[in-house]
Amino acid sequence: MRIILQIVIVFAGGLALAALLYAHEFVGSVVFAGAIALLLAFTFYLKEQTESRLSPGRKINYKPMGIVILLLGAFGIFHGLSYLAGSEALPDGSGRCRAVCGLVLLATQSFGESVGRLVAGFLWSFVGLFLCYVGYSTVGWVEQRENHRIGE
Repeated sequence: MRIILQIVIVFAGGLALAALLYAHEFVGSVVFAGAIALLLAFTFYLKEQTESRLSPGRKINYKPMGIVILLLGAFGIFHGLSYLAGSEALPDGSGRCRAVCGLVLLATQSFGESVGRLVAGFLWSFVGLFLCYVGYSTVGWVEQRENHRIGE
């Protein structure tokens, strides 16, 4: 069943990605490719969880959580770079984004659009770098713990 799900994800995702690339939507294509990768990662995690449930002394594995946080961080960096490149519109206060968008809106109204783009780019990139650090640390901590357990 998992293999069929992976085939459907790759086939439907590939068609949608081809349509986005044909329409010259680069940012949308990259975000959608990330979503496809995240869905495939979840199917591999499902396989691991299914196999590990059979073990009586199993513990929670934090490695997939670290990978998801790492992917979110990569998205944050990409989002920040899209503000710096000028391909993403600055928030106007009508959306549901509150904290970061409020700071960007304040900087834009106080100092102009160019400063607003810099603030948005650096804030989102900082959030992305922080999430990448947390995700990488989580994955590294799990691998270190597994290597320590093997060496005992």
